[in-house]
Amino acid sequence: MAWHKFFILIALMVALLGPQFIRISQHSEADLARGVQASSNPSEQYDEKPALEVIKPEPARIPLPDGQVGRIPILMYHQIGSGPDCMWVETSAFRAQMQYLHEQGIQTITLSQAAALLQGHYDTSKMVVLTFDDGYDTFYQHAWPILQEFNQTATVFVISGLVGNPGYMNWDQVKFLSLQGIEIGGHTLTHPLLPDMSAPSAQKEIEQDKTNIEAQLGQAISSFCYPTGRYDGQIQRMLVEAGYENAVTMVQREASSQDRLLLLPRWGVYQGDSLARFEKLVK
Repeated sequence: MAWHKFFILIALMVALLGPQFIRISQHSEADLARGVQASSNPSEQYDEKPALEVIKPEPARIPLPDGQVGRIPILMYHQIGSGPDCMWVETSAFRAQMQYLHEQGIQTITLSQAAALLQGHYDTSKMVVLTFDDGYDTFYQHAWPILQEFNQTATVFVISGLVGNPGYMNWDQVKFLSLQGIEIGGHTLTHPLLPDMSAPSAQKEIEQDKTNIEAQLGQAISSFCYPTGRYDGQIQRMLVEAGYENAVTMVQREASSQDRLLLLPRWGVYQGDSLARFEKLVK
């Protein structure tokens, strides 16, 4: 009986609205099809609804005793997943590393937070900085879900001229991560060897990259990564003029409060590294 009334209602609507009702029905089906397609694509899910900004707590500022040197490991990653060279860290290995940090109570902080703590001579024990060079899409696909799982953060250095290219994150993903508490840093416009360039070209690589990122994020950035770790005095001065406050190299050692903030060293984490080696790096 209920179905009989339903069909009578439909017939009345068709009679009253005619073609208009049919167009409305077709439009609704098309919208529904698009909705199903969008929800099946993980890379587009967050585009449907604006992401809310996540405010993560600042690390505690506990002054160091007079004369004591603050130290913190800054780790360098590139790709997360299965790949052909040492710059790839297997997803399972990365997860084991993040689980170790979580179980040991080692807090992940951003590079800019670490720089402020080192400069202010605050205690940085039981803290570590995770940095990811180049802005590869494997960070969004593989690293980010694991960082979320353990409530951890990181600093990602993007090459603004390559954002959106195959193998790299797009601006929507970069902006989404920024809202989630991931620090975005500069890594030049095209990833050249800065000391080998003319001064005007190097300056453009640094300044235009910073301008591009800040325009997309709607906020200033303060952290930089030298492409391939190459720099000289002139490049450092350009960073200061551009408004950068800290930068990382590829010098392999622990960072300390005695380091210049524009020359912070890092430990590289590579394919095949044992968990035992990782444990030594972060202790």
